Amino acid sequence: MRIFLLITLFLGIALALETSALEERAKRERKKASRPKKFSGAGAFRAAKRPGDAPGDYKTGTGKANVKRAKDGLKRVPAEWLDSVGRRRRREFETLQQLRSRQSASDFFECTNSNPRPSPEDCDVVVDQVLNSGDDLIVSASSCLVFTFRTCQGFFCSLCQTLSTSTDFIGNQLDTVDALCIENGQSGTIVAEDPPQWDAGFTYAGAGLPFYDVC
Repeated sequence: MRIFLLITLFLGIALALETSALEERAKRERKKASRPKKFSGAGAFRAAKRPGDAPGDYKTGTGKANVKRAKDGLKRVPAEWLDSVGRRRRREFETLQQLRSRQSASDFFECTNSNPRPSPEDCDVVVDQVLNSGDDLIVSASSCLVFTFRTCQGFFCSLCQTLSTSTDFIGNQLDTVDALCIENGQSGTIVAEDPPQWDAGFTYAGAGLPFYDVC
């Protein structure tokens, strides 16, 4: 009986923590954002701006995608997590199981196990800071924007050609990876196979940045 009570207690605590995380994410304002576009004009590739009130440990930078991954583990991103012009964040959050059950025909994602793994709390800070940046950016082919807070490294990479995007769009993608992977104790990546191809996600701070052969 005592063992049964202990198991029940642990399950209750785990459920409360998961529900709290989902409620906190539901409060986050997901931005109205256009998808990246091919860019052929004049513009400099640079790191994203830091919000004026960002924590001191929050850093932005640039990098190169240097860890090749196979596409075998990719799954379709649920439709409600896809961004298009005019799409708004649903007002009521759903459980992670419901999120995984809905399939769409566009972007793909992959959750991976890593040791060490990024802290969900640190990744939440990254998502919030990116969404609060209000920055429009040019990303060169095979280059990445990097967003770091303590154990968590967020990234957005242009895989095949120079593109234009915004921190609103990038923050939305990181929010999606946060929901689908980070809260389960994993790292994760979203990959867009339609031109202009890109990927975005989270790794442990300082780890290599993944890319997929989608060009």
